[in-house]
Amino acid sequence: METKANHPTALAAGEFRRRTLLKAGAAGALATVAPGFARRAVAQDREVDVYVWNDYVTEEMTNAFTEATGIQVNLSVYGTNNEVLNVLRASQGAGYDVVFPSVTTLQAWYDAGDLLQPIDEGRVAVDNIVPAIWERSLDLGATRRGQRYAVPFNWGTEGVAFDSTERDYAPGSTSWNDVWSDENSGVVTVRPRSALTAMGVMLDGTGEMMDQAHQEEAVAREVLDQALEFAMEHKSWIRQFWKDTPAIQNAFLQNGALVGICWDGPSLNLWRETDGRIKYLSPNEGALTWLDTMCIPSGAAHVDEAYEFINFVTTSEMGAAHANHSGYNSAASGAAEFLEADAQEKFNYAYNNGELIANLYWWKPEPQWFQQLRQEYIERYEAA
Repeated sequence: METKANHPTALAAGEFRRRTLLKAGAAGALATVAPGFARRAVAQDREVDVYVWNDYVTEEMTNAFTEATGIQVNLSVYGTNNEVLNVLRASQGAGYDVVFPSVTTLQAWYDAGDLLQPIDEGRVAVDNIVPAIWERSLDLGATRRGQRYAVPFNWGTEGVAFDSTERDYAPGSTSWNDVWSDENSGVVTVRPRSALTAMGVMLDGTGEMMDQAHQEEAVAREVLDQALEFAMEHKSWIRQFWKDTPAIQNAFLQNGALVGICWDGPSLNLWRETDGRIKYLSPNEGALTWLDTMCIPSGAAHVDEAYEFINFVTTSEMGAAHANHSGYNSAASGAAEFLEADAQEKFNYAYNNGELIANLYWWKPEPQWFQQLRQEYIERYEAA
């Protein structure tokens, strides 16, 4: 297996690291990185088609990649896992070279046919990835029949976002139950899928029943019945359902939400945009935690370029660029070294200086029957 020092893109990233590129400005400094390699790439008119979540890859990152490699990035964005899966299902795996599905949804990709190609680990800069996350991804759905299909990109959580001028929640003393207190009637925003899962974990107290629910349909129905009953009793608490980042922003900035079960990235960005009015915390029971990955579709037209892109965005500098922009956490080893002080401060607040990391509740791999069953409960929740 090659290490990152054996990859042309990683060699460029090494020079990029030594010049402290993020501090100097990506576009200008990268013009000096591996110029011979970049000139050859430009002459070949290379490109890579990337389909990614709408707040993951910045223009700074794509410009830096093009400057280092000469490869043009054609970027398209989506807002949900179902959206990207449906697009690739319709095209039978063609049209894009890199996609970013959540690892626990990959079983649906496998069940849909040959939409993805196995990852050639010899072409991946494995040393770029935090070892624990590289290994953890195996248990969460990154492999099928002994072959890896996904490279970790980032991880994040869904916890409690709140208006700190109206609520006084604090690190280490906040629970899922606080979302559903009487004072929050009519001012809560949630994603139905996440709300039902959080309710299941909350009512169980340990998350063990929710774990078992992903394996046994009888247990799944029992847990979801309990969660749905609680959800129905508290339906009047809901100000707005959300499904993507813009909807979270709209809930707090325009629609009067004061509390929500929300992704950490949009919540932390709202924290910055509102000068600390909106804050974000992991509840004591453990925030819902997901891992997003990079995969190469079976019909990818630019496979070499796809591997170069994957290796570049998992360098520590690009991992930090992603984290500083999105508020999510990079899977790139060493990214914390390049985090802005503001991002590090918010991370420490959200997870009580790291004490709540051990309590994180990881989303589990989802067989198709479980996804279909949960969708029934989601529709009942939304329609009530």
